[in-house]
Amino acid sequence: MKISEYAIRKPITAVMLALSVVVLGAISLFRLPLEYLPDITFPVMYVNVDYPSSSPEEIEREIVQPLEEVMGTLSHVKQLSSRSYANRGYVRLEFELNTDMDLMAVHVRDRLDQVKNDLPDDVERITIRRWNTEDFPVLTYALSWQGQDQSELAGVYEHTILPRLQRLEGVGSVEVRGLREKDLLIEVDQNLLHTHKLDIRALNRAISSNNVNISAGYVNEAEKRLAARTIGEFENVDQIRHLPLRTGVEVGDVADVTYDFPEEEDFERLDGRDAVTIDIRKSSSANLVATANLVKKEIRRIRKDIGDGKLRAQAIRDRSLDVTTGIKSLTQSAIMGGFLAIIVIFVFLRNFRSTLIIGSAIPISAITVFMVMYILRQVFGSNITLNLMSMMGLMVAIGMLVDPAVVALENIFRKRYDEGQTPWKAALDGSREIGIPVLAASLTTVCVFVPIIFVTDSRSAMFMRDFALTVCISVGASFCVALSLIPLAASRAFNDTASRLDRWLKFAFVILILGLCGYVVYARGLRETASWLRENANYVLVGLAAIPAVAWVLFFMLLTVVGSLFYFSRRTRGIKYLYSRLVVNTLRYRWTTVSIACALLGAGYYFFTQIEQQPYRWQPTRRVDISVELPRSYDIHEALALFERVEAILLPRKDSLDIAAMSSRYSDRRSNRITLYLVPPDESRLSTDEVKRKVKDLLPDDIPGVRFKSGRTWGSSSTGAGVEVKGRNPDVLAMLAEDIRLRMQGIRGVHEVETSLESGNEEIQVTINRRRARRYGLTPWQVATTVASALGTRGNSKFKTENGEIDIAVQLKEEDRATLEQLRNTYFESETGNMVSFASLADFRVQKGPQALERENRMSTLTVFANTEQQAVFSVGREMSMRMRAIPLPAGYSWQMDRRFRWMNQEQGETNLTMIFAALLVYMIMAALFESYAHPFTIMFSICFAFIGVSFALYAFNIPMDSNATYGLLILFGIVVNNGIVLVDHINRYRKQGLYRRDAIIRGGQDRLRPILMTATTTILGLTPLVLPMIYGTAEGTARRWGPIGFVVISGLMVSTILTLVILPTVYSLMDDLASYLKRTVATVRGA
Repeated sequence: MKISEYAIRKPITAVMLALSVVVLGAISLFRLPLEYLPDITFPVMYVNVDYPSSSPEEIEREIVQPLEEVMGTLSHVKQLSSRSYANRGYVRLEFELNTDMDLMAVHVRDRLDQVKNDLPDDVERITIRRWNTEDFPVLTYALSWQGQDQSELAGVYEHTILPRLQRLEGVGSVEVRGLREKDLLIEVDQNLLHTHKLDIRALNRAISSNNVNISAGYVNEAEKRLAARTIGEFENVDQIRHLPLRTGVEVGDVADVTYDFPEEEDFERLDGRDAVTIDIRKSSSANLVATANLVKKEIRRIRKDIGDGKLRAQAIRDRSLDVTTGIKSLTQSAIMGGFLAIIVIFVFLRNFRSTLIIGSAIPISAITVFMVMYILRQVFGSNITLNLMSMMGLMVAIGMLVDPAVVALENIFRKRYDEGQTPWKAALDGSREIGIPVLAASLTTVCVFVPIIFVTDSRSAMFMRDFALTVCISVGASFCVALSLIPLAASRAFNDTASRLDRWLKFAFVILILGLCGYVVYARGLRETASWLRENANYVLVGLAAIPAVAWVLFFMLLTVVGSLFYFSRRTRGIKYLYSRLVVNTLRYRWTTVSIACALLGAGYYFFTQIEQQPYRWQPTRRVDISVELPRSYDIHEALALFERVEAILLPRKDSLDIAAMSSRYSDRRSNRITLYLVPPDESRLSTDEVKRKVKDLLPDDIPGVRFKSGRTWGSSSTGAGVEVKGRNPDVLAMLAEDIRLRMQGIRGVHEVETSLESGNEEIQVTINRRRARRYGLTPWQVATTVASALGTRGNSKFKTENGEIDIAVQLKEEDRATLEQLRNTYFESETGNMVSFASLADFRVQKGPQALERENRMSTLTVFANTEQQAVFSVGREMSMRMRAIPLPAGYSWQMDRRFRWMNQEQGETNLTMIFAALLVYMIMAALFESYAHPFTIMFSICFAFIGVSFALYAFNIPMDSNATYGLLILFGIVVNNGIVLVDHINRYRKQGLYRRDAIIRGGQDRLRPILMTATTTILGLTPLVLPMIYGTAEGTARRWGPIGFVVISGLMVSTILTLVILPTVYSLMDDLASYLKRTVATVRGA
C-alpha cells in the first residue's frame, strides 16, 4: 500500500509523526476525565412524593392518581407506572428513546405546578429524579455518633458536616437519609379533652388559625409604597401553651408541649449504633476521583476537629475506589497480556529485533487511542471518558493490537530470510501483499461494533458504546502502525548491520529481568508482591481443585497433541510438513471431513441448548446483601431486637469474615436489609461467595416468621420472573393473582411464588357510616383527618426556631392510642356541642392491607413473582408465559411479563438482531474486498467453528450465557474471520500466479500457518489474565464482570483457529467447485 511505501521512503517524517502522536496521546491521557461509567441518560423519570402518616390507598387516591392524570398528557410517554406505599409514592415515566430529557424535566415541573393545588396541603416533599449515570452518588457515608446523646448528630451535621462538604470544589449536592430532627410535639390527653368537651379538630383549628403571617397588600405613606403584613406566627412555645381553646381552657391544660423526636418509623444502624446516611454527588464537570479524594480528606478533618472519636464515618459506597481498583486491575491484566503476547512472538520468530518491532506496536497503538478519544471529545462533542467500559475495550483490544503487525512483519520476515530479498524490497513487497487482507481483517473487527455504536438503543448497548468505540479506535490505530511503522522498522532492522544489535538486545533483556528482581527485593516491591500473592495464591491452591474434571481431560489432551507435534516435527521436516499432510488427507476425503465438521456443529448446538441463560449482572463492590423478611405483626421495637441479635452474631466475627463494616436498615417492613461491606480484595482472605456461605450458616433459623431470604436477595437485587395482571377491580385482581400463584408453584427451579399483596401488613380498616356522621353534622373527611392527626405525626403547621423551621405535630398521648379499644373511644364534637364516640360513627375490622399498590398506564396491577436462581430466570419466565396463555381471564383484564423480564427479553432480541446485522456486515465487507460471493461465504464458516468452541467450553465449565458472554460472541465474529481472510487471500494469490488449486491450498496453508497461530495465540494470551480467575472460581469485581467476554473469545478462537486451518481448505475447494458449477450452468442457460 502507498502508506507503507511513503513510510519507508520518508523515514524521518514517519518517525516524527509517530513521536507527535505519542506526545499528544500522553497529554490526552492526563486530560481525559476519569469516571466510573459512561455518561448515559436513560429516558426514565421518577416523581417521588413523601406524605407521612398515610396508607397506600390514601397515597394512591390523593397523590398518585392526580399525578397520573397530568403526567399522562405529556408527549413521547411510552409507559406510565406508579407505586403507592405507606407514607410515600412515586410515578415512573418512561419516554421514547432519543427524547430530550432536559426539555421533559421542564414539562414535568410545569405539570407539577398545575396539580400542586389538588394535592394535600401537608405533602412534605416532591422530588424529580432522572436516571443518569452522572447523578450516581460519588460517595455514600454512614455516620454514627459515639457519644451518649444521639440527638447531637443532627446539629453536627447541619452546622459542621453539611456546610464544609458543600464548600468543597467539585461537590454538587449532599443529601441525608435517616437524620432525626426534633419536632414541636403537642401530645394531647384524651380524658382531659373529653372533660372539657373538646376534640382534636378544635386543637388543630386553633393552632393553624393563630399561626399565620398574611400579606395584606400595599399602602401609600409619605410618597412611598409600603407592603402591609399581619404578623401572627408563634414566637415561642409559651404562646402555644397559653393559646385559648375556649373560655378558661388553654392548650397547656389538655396537652404537653415539648421539643422531642417524632415516633420512629424506620432506622439505620452502623456497626450496632444508630446512623444516618449521606450521599455526595459531584458537579457535572468535576473529576470523580479528585472530588472523592477531597471529600474523604475533609471527612477525616471533620472527625479530627470534633475530637474524642465521637463521629464514626464509614464509606459504604465509594465510586472512586471502584474506578481506581477496576482500572488498576484492567491495567495489570493488559500489561500481563501484552507481556505474554510478546513472549509468544519471540518463541515463534526467535528473533530479538522482530520481537522488539512488534512489541513497540502495543504501546504506540494504545497511546494513540487516548489521543483519538480526546479529539472526539474536543472536536466532535463526544462524551467518551476514561471509565471502566472504555478501559475494558482497551483491555480486550490488547491481544488484537499486534495482530496486523504480526501478519505484516511475518510476511516481511519470510520474504527477507526464506526468499532472500533485500530488506528494502522485502518490506515493500511484504507490506503490499498483506495490505488488503489486513484491511479486511481490521474492517471486519470494527464492523461488528457498528450496530452497537450507531443502531442499537438497548440499555446494555448504551453502556457498551464506549467499550465498542475504544476497540474500534484501537484496531484502527494498530492497522495504521502495521502498514507504516512496521515496514519502516523492518526495512532498517532486517539487514546485516542491524544484526550486530542482537547481543545488545539480549543484554537489555537480561537487565530487564534483573530490574524486575530488584523491584521484588525493594520494600515497595515486596509489599506489592506479597499483596499479589495473597490475592492470587488461591488461584493455584483453591483453583486447581475447583477446575472441573472435564477441563483437566481437555488440558491433558491438548498437551498430548502439542507434545506429539513437537516430537514428530523434529523427526520429519517440521510442523509445516505435518500440517500439509493433514490438509492433503482432508482434501482427499472431503465429504468425510465435512461430515465430521457437521457432527461437531450438531454437538455444539446440543451443548448450547443445555447452557443456562441469565440476565446482565454486575456487582463490582465487595459486599453481601441480606434481605430480612419479618412477620406482619412485628413493630419497630421487635425489629430492632432482631437486628441487634444478628449484629451480636456477626460483629464479633468481623475480622474472620473480612467484614469492614455492617449496615442495617429497617423501613416500616418495606425494606429490611443488612449489608456487609467487605475489605478490599488485596486485604482479604475470603472471596465474596465464601463470606456469603459462612454468614448464611451463622444466621439464626429458629425465629418464627423470620426468614433471611437467599434466592432472591443474596448479593444482588431480585432474582426471578414475574407476571403482571391488570384490570379495574382490585378484588378481582387479588383472586386472579392467587389463582396464578398456585398454578406457578410447580415450575422447575422455582423456590417460592408470591404476590405483591402477600407482603402487606395487617391493619385496622375503618368504614365510616355516612348516615350516622351526617346526623351529628360531621363529614367522613372531617372524621378521617381528625383520626389521622390523633394517631400520626403529620405536621399541622410550622414553628420557627433559630435553627430553622420545624413541624408542629398534634397527636394523642401514646397511652391513649395504643389499642383498638382506645381508638374506638376517641371523641368528636358534634354540631350541637355534644361529644360523639368514634365507635358510634364507624365500623372497625382487622384485615390484611396491601403493602404497596401498583398501577401501570392508569390501571391497577398485581404482580405474581417467582423466586429462582439467576441462571434459571429465562427458562422460568418462558414456562410462566406458557402457563399464563392457558389461563382464561375475565373481559377487561390482561397480563404481561413483569418489566424486568420484558427488558431482558428485549435486550436478548436486540442483541440477536445486532449479531445478525454484524454477520451481514462482515460478509458484505469481505465480498467487496475479494470481489467474490463464494470466498466470503467460505470464510464465514470460521464463525460456525467458533460457535462449536464456545458451546463446548461454556458447557464444560458450567458458565451461563449472560449478556456479557453474548457480547463476547459478537466480538468473536469480527476476530475469527481474520484467520480465514489471511488464509483464503494467500491461496487466491498463488492461484493467480498459476498454481493448481490443490497446490495453492497446500502452499498457502503452509505459508500462513505461522502468522495465524501467532495472531491467535497473542489474542488468547492477551485475555488470559482476565479469564483465569473466573475459571478457577475466584473472580471478584472486574474479573467477575468482564470474565465471560474473555472466556467466550478465548474458547471460540482456540477451536476456530484449529478448525479453520484443518477444515476450511476443504470448504474452500467445495465452494470453489460449487461456484464453477453455477458459472457453467448460467453460461449454458445463456448460450441456449
